[in-house]
Amino acid sequence: MATSTKAIFIIGAKRTPFCSYGGPLRELPAYQVFATAAKEAIRSANLEPSLIDNTVVGNVNFLSQCDGGKTPRYCGIYSGVPISSPALGVSKACGTGLQAIINSAVDIITGNSKITLAGGTDLMSSMPMLVRNVRFGTALGTPYRFEDYIQRQIPDGYTGLTMQKMVENLTNKYGVTREDVDEFALQSNLKWKAAEESKVFEQELVSLEVTLKKKQILVEKDQTPQSLKSEDLSRLPELIENGNILTSGNISAPADGAAALLLAHEEAVKGHSIQPLARVAGWTCVGVNPEDAGLGGVLAIRKLLDEQKLTVGDVDLFEINENFASQAVIATRELKIDQSKVNVSGGALALGDPMSATGARMAIHLVHELRRRNLKRGIAASSCGGGQGVAILLEKM
Repeated sequence: MATSTKAIFIIGAKRTPFCSYGGPLRELPAYQVFATAAKEAIRSANLEPSLIDNTVVGNVNFLSQCDGGKTPRYCGIYSGVPISSPALGVSKACGTGLQAIINSAVDIITGNSKITLAGGTDLMSSMPMLVRNVRFGTALGTPYRFEDYIQRQIPDGYTGLTMQKMVENLTNKYGVTREDVDEFALQSNLKWKAAEESKVFEQELVSLEVTLKKKQILVEKDQTPQSLKSEDLSRLPELIENGNILTSGNISAPADGAAALLLAHEEAVKGHSIQPLARVAGWTCVGVNPEDAGLGGVLAIRKLLDEQKLTVGDVDLFEINENFASQAVIATRELKIDQSKVNVSGGALALGDPMSATGARMAIHLVHELRRRNLKRGIAASSCGGGQGVAILLEKM
């Protein structure tokens, strides 16, 4: 399904600040962080939460909650959604937040709901350490080995390569240099800083009050961005042995955060006199060779444009996931997008990447930025680990 046959609107769109790994959100449950954003999205839409028919929330790293995958359900309940309304968890690697929006739109198209709560939440700080091969006993004297699930690069089950190695190979294949990706990363940070200083994020952000080490902390803005200079980036060591591209400065850092959107059928919008923010005009999902997973966003955007009979020039803004700078650079070049239209307020390189929330955050920022700039169309897209891509077309109301 790529084109919305019914008018599906976004009527609320809010997110929490994205906080650094080990930062102020580290001790909160993922559903509580999501509910903070969702309640404000509901309030801003002047909607009674009792009217919400369904909850669709991405939570890739469900092990961080140790709750058997029930986080999406509690995201709905703690947001005020009726107990009688069901919930669905979504997992599509880096495209999870966008896929949650698509699933919500499909629910509306098929008549399963009139109003749906969607989004994503991940607290990377809560990811457990792994201890392998001890469940059924170990040899006497064998020490337990703790494994950092986030930091350790685990070989892919299909290609046998780590994600970093696959991205490194793809980057070299497309002739993208270390200087190219470092410059993209620098610009992401500078664009975020300029947007934050201009209070661009005020319409989308929700503050949280947390208790950390017995102190009350008010988290009002993103905690992850840092001041960078090109010389700082150029001095960073490569992450891969014999590599020449990837460093800690040109890939996104793990982060904590949540993002929530309300989607509604046109009948619900009219019946409850709701002012919509944007229309979900279309979407597409594609598969690619897992070794070329970083191309998923390119092919998804291309297919979406073809099916909508649009050109790149017809789209005013693009939010392209920059979990790896090189993937966003490749997408911008391959699609011949004017760089001034891409990630105009920075992206995951500046904000960090709470995986399930990132795609939803991209859509939320697109909703508000189209309105702020009085522009018509925007596309949010992401490549996905395992060789997939997802893209959504939004139109300002």
